[in-house]
Amino acid sequence: MSPFLILIAGILAGFNPCLLAVMAFLASVTLAQTGGRKEMLKITLGFSAGIFTMYMFAGISILSTVSFLPEFRSHFTAITILLTALLGFWHIYDAYWLRTHAKSTFKTPKSLKDFMSRMGEKNLLLLSFLAGSMFSLVKAPCVGAIYLSILSMLAVKTDIIRGIAYMGIYNFGLLLPVMCLGLLLSFGLSPKKVTEFREKRRVEIRLITGLILIVLALLMQLRIL
Repeated sequence: MSPFLILIAGILAGFNPCLLAVMAFLASVTLAQTGGRKEMLKITLGFSAGIFTMYMFAGISILSTVSFLPEFRSHFTAITILLTALLGFWHIYDAYWLRTHAKSTFKTPKSLKDFMSRMGEKNLLLLSFLAGSMFSLVKAPCVGAIYLSILSMLAVKTDIIRGIAYMGIYNFGLLLPVMCLGLLLSFGLSPKKVTEFREKRRVEIRLITGLILIVLALLMQLRIL
């Protein structure tokens, strides 16, 4: 497996309406409360670190389980193919739902929104880290589908050490758009413009993501990947 392709897959997964939405929300809350560039940078760093840590922990746990229980590998691959296909169809359905109802079926829980809206200047780095960790869990169907497919391929084609390295590359790629967006928001980009871009392109992004996931599931089923 090519590290470059793993990185590109992560970057493409990072252009996700869910991630764009939460970054715009965090920016609007932060700028409304403090108006500070430093605070927005802290939120970007903490939020990205939270997602990276949670995804690495989940990936290492899965790869370790498959490594120590080789007989589970085929079952894990079959489950991954099924979930990837189902999530692909869900993304396509969400594109239809967005087009017809102007709202997504991938909803962010109100409790997470409330938590993020109450983040103040005190312990901002820690709170944003927790917000990123929570986001990676509750929005896994929205953001983590491609990661699941990557994990399945790593479990079959690499050992655990290289698998962990590839996971790190993928997760870095996933967060690269988030970190770039956070920097742009810190240096003057309006959260409203991010929201407008997300609203304008999210149907196309959902549809393309869904088609990619279905193709991935098919290629994995045919053992081409």
